[in-house]
Amino acid sequence: MNPEFYLTLFSKQQPRRSHVIFALIKQQTTGSAEYWGLRYQLLDWFGLLPQLRKNEYKQALQQLQQNKDLEQIEPGLYLLTEKGDKVRMQYAQQHYLPQQNAARIQYQTGAFMPLFLQANQVVSEWSYHNRQYYPMQASLKQRQSLKQWFKNQDKTQLVPHWFNTLKAFLTTLPEATANSLAASWVGHETAGLNYDQMDLPKTWTEFDFYLWQLEQYTALLIYLEQHTTIEDPIVQLYAIVGKRMQFPTSLQTSFDAAKNGQTLVDIAHTRQLKLGTVQEHLLTAAIWLPLDQFPYEQYLTKDLKGTFAQKLTDPDIDAWRFKTVRETADIQEFFNFRLYAIWQTKREQGHA
Repeated sequence: MNPEFYLTLFSKQQPRRSHVIFALIKQQTTGSAEYWGLRYQLLDWFGLLPQLRKNEYKQALQQLQQNKDLEQIEPGLYLLTEKGDKVRMQYAQQHYLPQQNAARIQYQTGAFMPLFLQANQVVSEWSYHNRQYYPMQASLKQRQSLKQWFKNQDKTQLVPHWFNTLKAFLTTLPEATANSLAASWVGHETAGLNYDQMDLPKTWTEFDFYLWQLEQYTALLIYLEQHTTIEDPIVQLYAIVGKRMQFPTSLQTSFDAAKNGQTLVDIAHTRQLKLGTVQEHLLTAAIWLPLDQFPYEQYLTKDLKGTFAQKLTDPDIDAWRFKTVRETADIQEFFNFRLYAIWQTKREQGHA
């Protein structure tokens, strides 16, 4: 991967912590990392590179520092330099940056894409009655899932249904995009073209092609949801992956109870959880949900908002510190402080 890609995740005005960005794109987040992901407006990059290695990431940042593209203003905290900002803009012009990141997260495209490519090869070879071929590389879990999916298919209808769905989807794409996507597929006596064999921008790398593929398969999943039914074999294949649950079950249970008017203390008592755990559940929900889908008014009273407004006067929310408003050792105070910061961030950023 070109290290300059990481410049697109940093800012010239807002110092950003490298470990937060790493946690977001690798999908190893904590409540704190998700909060700062909201502040950095990077939540949509969540889970983009689940296989990313820490040492690889660190080496890339070191190279960017050596190139004078990133400046470390304190340990782990970085700003883009003037040069780095120009390199970032140039990178964005010459390389591919996905546009449907939020949908990619929701549909779990990264997990579906390799499964589709393997299934597409299986269907293609089946259509030619060929049983002797080298299957695409896959994990044991993927092979088992694919085998079960194939076993459940009506073999008399599989090929025409598969073909017709893909043909209909490809017609919704620009012709060049459709041709490139189809050319990448492995099938009967078809190896599938590599990115450098296609009519793609000459500045693209294999990583650009990977991001481009994620975008196209996200579009496919959106198409399937809007235009097909569960009888479609590709829909049944996607069911192996399925949409990402908005929240883990435990978090959702806490949030539902809060929406129904239960206090955080009551929720903790009823569910036999620590109060801090329930508070973390609610803060996570607030971070990810649209502004109008979280009951801020249950916790941020008019008086509390007034107190915070008087004490937290810095227009830069990043500069706010809990000690400015802390009065007691009650952990509810930090919950209120962080929730207020989330609320103000969403208003500032224009979240619906």
